[in-house]
Amino acid sequence: MAQKKLSTLLKSEKVSVEKVSQARAESNWNALATELQFLCDIRAGIARFAKNGRRVQVIESIEQVDEITTGGRYLVQPPLVGRDAGIIHGTLREQGLAALVLCREPSTSLGLCPIVALGSGVIVRVQIEGPKNPSKPTCAWFDHAIVEFGEHVLSKIDKNSTSQRQLDYLLAHLPAVSTCPSIYEAGIALCRTLCKESS
Repeated sequence: MAQKKLSTLLKSEKVSVEKVSQARAESNWNALATELQFLCDIRAGIARFAKNGRRVQVIESIEQVDEITTGGRYLVQPPLVGRDAGIIHGTLREQGLAALVLCREPSTSLGLCPIVALGSGVIVRVQIEGPKNPSKPTCAWFDHAIVEFGEHVLSKIDKNSTSQRQLDYLLAHLPAVSTCPSIYEAGIALCRTLCKESS
């Protein structure tokens, strides 16, 4: 039953992503706001399946992906890079698995841990405190990293730009921070603003 529900969510996600693109192309702000909320809810549901109580799995080679049979939290590490993480995430999705995937880069000279993800033609990189045990990152650390990602993207919005440009900025970064509710909330608020501006 759970697998059937997950399968439905994954199919709905694909349809919703297309509807978001269509609504944006048509500048249909009401439809875009509605679809962003729907997509947020779908991805929250998928994330709940991924947060299945299993420990964070560390991936250091593409070959390891062939051994993955369940969803969960996955941390991609060097020598793999952000692009690899994107491919791994897509592969697991195609296999019908609920997976949250982050990619870490080598620690900086300050001892911080850069986390990177790819958006639509953009790269998101944020430096956070690394896990206490790099070979066994905790679920709490992983979930904190996802929140930091979302906050970082929001902090970089150019408040002096038009509402439409701010919205496009969020939409471009959405694939990189797809499970951060605050990004969707900000996008929906901008849609409401654009509705008022165009009326």
